Amino acid sequence: MRSYRSFLATLMLVAAAACASAPEPAIPFADRLAAAKAAGNPYQEDAALTQLLGDPQLKPEQRAEALYQRASLRRLAGDNRRGAVADFEAMLALAPDHPRAGQARIELDLARSDLEALEPRLNYMLTLPQWFDVSWTLGERDVPARRYHSAGLSPNEEQTQKLKDAGFICGADGEGGPVQGAGDPRAWLEGLTWCSPLPQPVETGVEEADAGS
Repeated sequence: MRSYRSFLATLMLVAAAACASAPEPAIPFADRLAAAKAAGNPYQEDAALTQLLGDPQLKPEQRAEALYQRASLRRLAGDNRRGAVADFEAMLALAPDHPRAGQARIELDLARSDLEALEPRLNYMLTLPQWFDVSWTLGERDVPARRYHSAGLSPNEEQTQKLKDAGFICGADGEGGPVQGAGDPRAWLEGLTWCSPLPQPVETGVEEADAGS
């Protein structure tokens, strides 16, 4: 009887160990991709896709699909034309026969055309709002935000929304001071603060004195 109890106890321990060590079922790639695409605003979606692409276990066709999705996002709502070109090129180099390859080539040409139109504008004498729009669309983030923060000028309503979505502007509890800049109060900036103090930007030749919103 004692040996039976010992055997039963041993069997239970083995079963418990097997249950404890059994790996959790992997989440299907399609579900992970769908979750990334539903992450929130375009900048949150970009971050989620970037996190997904950081998985070294992705199969080549899965990585190509994630690259396409991020590239297509960056070409439009994600405001990152440089990143879009890089992603489309990486996707096509990885999987030139991917089902989305034809569409990727079309979108790559469009993204390159955007770059050809936007890049030279950085050499123009631009107001701060104009320079912000060009830089942001090319994919810059920290420098345009720092420029507005240090200039003491107010971003326009569309720029404010982008800065909020990208995590630079918070509600009343930010540590970087009010977003409301010089001039008349802007209703869309009421109660908004910079989320955290931002260091001074590198000089870029932007004409801040002539910056209007």
